[in-house]
Amino acid sequence: MTPAEFHKNVATPNTDALGNNIGNMCLAVNAILALDALVGIIHADRHQRGLETADDIAFRDKLAAKHVEYALVRDAAFALKHGELRGKKPRLVQRADQVASYGGAFDEAIFDRSAFDTEAVIWIEANDPAQSSRANTVTRAVLDILEAIV
Repeated sequence: MTPAEFHKNVATPNTDALGNNIGNMCLAVNAILALDALVGIIHADRHQRGLETADDIAFRDKLAAKHVEYALVRDAAFALKHGELRGKKPRLVQRADQVASYGGAFDEAIFDRSAFDTEAVIWIEANDPAQSSRANTVTRAVLDILEAIV
């Protein structure tokens, strides 16, 4: 499957599905993992065409250094796949439980969720709270970034 085919047939539908149901954990995980897979497919295609080295980690690191949105999604995908990232490389997300469901826009540490009738939202919680983001927002941003590369 080419990067364009994967983008069109897998990454975009998964990201769109999450955008239509922002509180669905399954859809959030599917979108995050589909985008991670798309980066691997883009790298393989670019390597085959002589545009990148065989080192897909270096390619991912270069992309993450340029786009913090991608760094957040990449680290969330790796954490979801491995449960916890314990290596020396600094990560924005280290554990699978940092992809979490919260009620609406309220911080559950401050507000009692039962007091509000709010829709659940999936968040990717970064180690630095300032870099945390709603999964639907950050996956859409990464999809747009990757579309420009495909």
